[in-house]
Amino acid sequence: MGLWVNIRPLEAIRLMPFFLLSACMGINASPDTSAAPQPGPVDTPTVTQDSIKPPGPSPQKLVSLPPVKPSRLKGLNPKQVQALVGPPSLVRRDGPVQVMLFETKSCVFEVIFFEPQAGAYFRAQQVQARTLRGHDTDAAACLARVLPNGQWLDDTSGLG
Repeated sequence: MGLWVNIRPLEAIRLMPFFLLSACMGINASPDTSAAPQPGPVDTPTVTQDSIKPPGPSPQKLVSLPPVKPSRLKGLNPKQVQALVGPPSLVRRDGPVQVMLFETKSCVFEVIFFEPQAGAYFRAQQVQARTLRGHDTDAAACLARVLPNGQWLDDTSGLG
C-alpha cells in the first residue's frame, strides 16, 4: 500500500491497466524451455604452437633490400634529382648555389647544387642530412625515410 501513498488518485486510475497486466503475468513467470532444443557437446579444436602461422608472407619470401646510397645523386642536375627522390619541400637559390630540402618528421635531407660557371646547369655536389634540431645524422637513413618505401622512384629494386 506504500506505493499508492505518493500517487495521486487520477494517476492511479491511469496506471491501473499496467498494474493489472503485470499481475496477469505472475511474479515467478519463466519461459517454457521444455520445447527448446538442448545444445550438445561442442568439439573444441586443439591449438598448438605449430598450428599458429603469423600473418603476412612466409619468412622465406622476405627479401632484404640494400640501402639506398645518397652518392647516386652527386653530379645530377635538379630535374634528375627530383625524378629519383620526388618533389622537394623547399628550393633555395643564392647566386651559384641551389639547395633542395626534403623534409620528413624526423630529419631533413639536403642536396646542394653548384653552378660551375654562369649559365651552366647546376650539378649536385654535396648531400647531407640533419635532425630537425639541426644535428648531423646519417644521410642514407634520412634519404630512406624521404623516399617512398625507401626506394628510388625510378627503380623498384632498391639497387641504387
